[in-house]
Amino acid sequence: MGWRAPSRPILGCVAVCAFIVIVAVADLAHVESRLPDFPSRECQPDQASCFNAQLSEGVARQRAAEPLQRQYDSRAWLYAFAILATVAVATAWTMRANPRTGWLRIFNNLGVTGVWLGIAVIVLLVTTDGNALAPPAAPLLLLPVVLLVAAAAGTLVGRSEGWAERSQADDLRERVLQLGRLAIHIGTAGQVKRSRMEELGRWLAAAALAFTAITCFLAIVFVLAQPGCSGSGGPPPWTDPIDAVTAVAAIAGMASGIAALILRRWVAALISLAGCPIALLLVLVSTCAFF
Repeated sequence: MGWRAPSRPILGCVAVCAFIVIVAVADLAHVESRLPDFPSRECQPDQASCFNAQLSEGVARQRAAEPLQRQYDSRAWLYAFAILATVAVATAWTMRANPRTGWLRIFNNLGVTGVWLGIAVIVLLVTTDGNALAPPAAPLLLLPVVLLVAAAAGTLVGRSEGWAERSQADDLRERVLQLGRLAIHIGTAGQVKRSRMEELGRWLAAAALAFTAITCFLAIVFVLAQPGCSGSGGPPPWTDPIDAVTAVAAIAGMASGIAALILRRWVAALISLAGCPIALLLVLVSTCAFF
């Protein structure tokens, strides 16, 4: 679990991707500056004409934003594919520079990056929702989805092909090269610490999956007991504490998922960070909160 300095291809990939993101943000800011800017109004409750003027100005701004948004959406796809192409080149270069026994770690890093990127994309979409011009969801969500699919496919192929297996000659050579390092670690708790971190990662992954399963089960029970938005009467009394317990289990599941992600258990983190919010959303929809 020791930290390793990123290689030159990784640093180059981060630099190029950061440059593309800066260009995309500058492009969005430039497009937004082309929208008509109306003076701010402080309308009093009895000034109907002021409210009507605000409404008409908002409609005019939204109509002016529609063609600009379509044009930016087209360029956003180019930015997304440019980032994916950069990541693909960096991944291929890293795989070429490392032995096959290290390829599983490369795809594991892709999975961790995909989960963190997915969280960042969701936060960005939520914070920019309602703006006249906003980053399009499809190109943004494409980035973490492709990384996660590539990580899952690479992990499955690597395990089936035995990339992590080493021959006896490789083991002997590795032991000879590590003699000095082993001598330093004799009598220390380095190996014990690594094993404890791995055990903690397994426990956190199991907790995240368990809390996610509890959240989904309670959400299904709660949703099935609801009479529907068009129905008469309320839900059964026994469902009153279920929504609160579901929220607590979801928070615990997402917290465990984030902790598991920090310890590089990205599969469990992906399941918890996707399943728990969806379950909570279903609970809110069943209570007619959006109607």
